[in-house]
Amino acid sequence: MNRKYNNFDLLRLLLAIIVVIVHTAELSQIETLHYFSRFFSSVIAVDSFFIVSGFLIFMSYQNSSSLLRYSSKRVRRIFPAYSSVILLCAFLLYFISTKSFGDYFGIEFFRYIVFNLFTLNFIQPTLAGVFESNPLQAINGALWTIKIEVAFYIVVPLIVYLFSKANKLLVLSSIYLLSILYSMILMGLFESTNLELYLKLEKQIFGQLAFFVSGALLYYYYDFFTKYSLYLLGVAIILLLINNFLIEIYFLYPLALSIVIIYFATQLHYLGNFGRFGDLSFGLYIWHFPVVQVFVHYNLFDSLIIGVALLVICLFVLSLLSWHFIEKQFLYSSSHYHSKNSYH
Repeated sequence: MNRKYNNFDLLRLLLAIIVVIVHTAELSQIETLHYFSRFFSSVIAVDSFFIVSGFLIFMSYQNSSSLLRYSSKRVRRIFPAYSSVILLCAFLLYFISTKSFGDYFGIEFFRYIVFNLFTLNFIQPTLAGVFESNPLQAINGALWTIKIEVAFYIVVPLIVYLFSKANKLLVLSSIYLLSILYSMILMGLFESTNLELYLKLEKQIFGQLAFFVSGALLYYYYDFFTKYSLYLLGVAIILLLINNFLIEIYFLYPLALSIVIIYFATQLHYLGNFGRFGDLSFGLYIWHFPVVQVFVHYNLFDSLIIGVALLVICLFVLSLLSWHFIEKQFLYSSSHYHSKNSYH
């Protein structure tokens, strides 16, 4: 793979923008935005993020001199910005809370900080008196994927260790099939019982591993993928169309989607340096939800065009600030954004 001229920065930015569009429509409950968001899927965008992670994180591990170096890179990339959004939201949202100082900075406040810092956002997703009149009261509902991403970081060394005991293709294929089986069982249970619990469990790490190892599969067999990329792309598009419009073939969906995603990132003509200002996708992803919630709280979408324009400006500025003053500061000098020699 050409590590300098690829479309990963553009791809991740587009995926983050799709998530923002869908969440803005859901949180604002504005019919016009809902209609527009129907052309996008945050589910596919998140699935695609996991595929990209599978490709790049295994690459990062293989290019790391030690397990400690690998772990350090992953912590440096995620935790500074992630902890910043948790802590800043916890303190700044006091100013729009309906609660008094004493009531706000109580047990719920500390539960929010502790559980969210440990990526257990579902245990305490709200803050006292914040967004009470909004359709959804969660402070940052987009962060549920971070615990899965961190879990992926942890399992990578374990999976690579298994490569020393068995064939790579066998290991990755087995994990893929077990993940698909897990998802299909839970989705079947949800359809038969209508219990939301099964749907929530399906979205966790075991259900998402199929996407992660699909990205890993294309990384480890990248030469084969490159050689037959056009044929694989054609088959993948056909499978995705069949899955969406004719009959569900979920067991092939993660692999088919991964072919399309990695083709766009590595085989498609280079579309430009979208990382010239930095990797804004992560900042956009982790910051957009509370910002949209604030806009909804203050009815800033009453004038839709002005509200959307202000939202775009706010998110762009926040993403730039997050990148230049937080995220970039913790990266190693060998990072793609400090050096042209490597991607991570």
